[in-house]
Amino acid sequence: MKITTRDEGRAHAREMWIEGEEKPVCNLWVIDFTMRVGATVVRMAGIGGVHTERAHRMKGYMRQLLEDTVQYMVAEGYDISMLFGIENFYTKFGYAAGLAAFECKVKTRDAEVAGANAPAGPYVTRPIGEADMPAVLDLYNVNNAMRVGSVVRTPEDFTKFEKGTWYGTPPDTQLWEDANGKLLAYAVWDHFDKAVKVAEIEARDDALLCNALFPTLLSFFAAQAVDKRCEDVQLFIPPDHPFAEYVQRFGAEWKVTYPRHGSGMLRLLNQQSCFEKIAPELERRLALSRSAGYTGALTFQTDLGTLALVINRGSIAVETCAREGLRLELSQDKLTQLAIGYRSARDVLNDPQVKAQGDVLPLLNILFPKGTPYIWVADHF
Repeated sequence: MKITTRDEGRAHAREMWIEGEEKPVCNLWVIDFTMRVGATVVRMAGIGGVHTERAHRMKGYMRQLLEDTVQYMVAEGYDISMLFGIENFYTKFGYAAGLAAFECKVKTRDAEVAGANAPAGPYVTRPIGEADMPAVLDLYNVNNAMRVGSVVRTPEDFTKFEKGTWYGTPPDTQLWEDANGKLLAYAVWDHFDKAVKVAEIEARDDALLCNALFPTLLSFFAAQAVDKRCEDVQLFIPPDHPFAEYVQRFGAEWKVTYPRHGSGMLRLLNQQSCFEKIAPELERRLALSRSAGYTGALTFQTDLGTLALVINRGSIAVETCAREGLRLELSQDKLTQLAIGYRSARDVLNDPQVKAQGDVLPLLNILFPKGTPYIWVADHF
């Protein structure tokens, strides 16, 4: 039995071979991503394409491959790993739920109201073409510059939208430009004649512009819903997105799913390097609080080792030895959930498996506020 790695650009095939077989009995892919944590970025390993040949299932091969892959990712210097997994399997490898799923429904008759306020333009509209992608990626990266969980898109790695709201669902796209050819907005939705499902939408973050564009965008999808005889327009976007906030004024129904052990899951790999990279974001959060001049230390004790955040009047140093002061004992998966804002500090502290020394809650609330970590469907792997 042996495990091999085959590199194909930013994707790395991990394969398990056993004697007598002409092809791997199981395999998976490790894909390089750059993931945002506020204003900072970390190196993220996306796990995809997990597969075991039918004749070799239930023999523990995939478990061995995944355990070896965790060590591989640590050795390769990844800070964190993410996958979209089935229920009750990946927790044994240290992964924990870290991404909620959001769906917003606006009734078609309510969305049509936006049409009365939609200015005529002038807008130039057309499907997104290859030549449009650099401008589209720029708009995406600007609008998601602070969104925890979102990935940085580059022209080399993101050349087109390949799916709608789910794997295998072909997308339709459109962009809106002004008369000078400047990109104002774009949208991606499912190519489907019985529903209007929007997978991604972005517009220039300009208050006056949005006042004109948002009615136009919602009216566009309302017209589609009328043509398709759909009762509602469905938006698969996070609730803190500017367009989501806009459509709520017309009435909206939200479905929010917090998976227990599945869907978008994460685990910490290199604890020290990860926190060294996000330290500037923690400093930014501290500077915006009433405790900007705080001095002290917060030590985390996890299954990956000891990590101390040494705070001195706004600056944060990361050390690997315990310091006097506040202390928190918890598993790496809970620290990951805390760090990305998936779970609130209060919720983590109420976990019976977490032990705290000192009044850690006020500082945790500042450094790790509850948020809306999100990765757009187009980036699911």
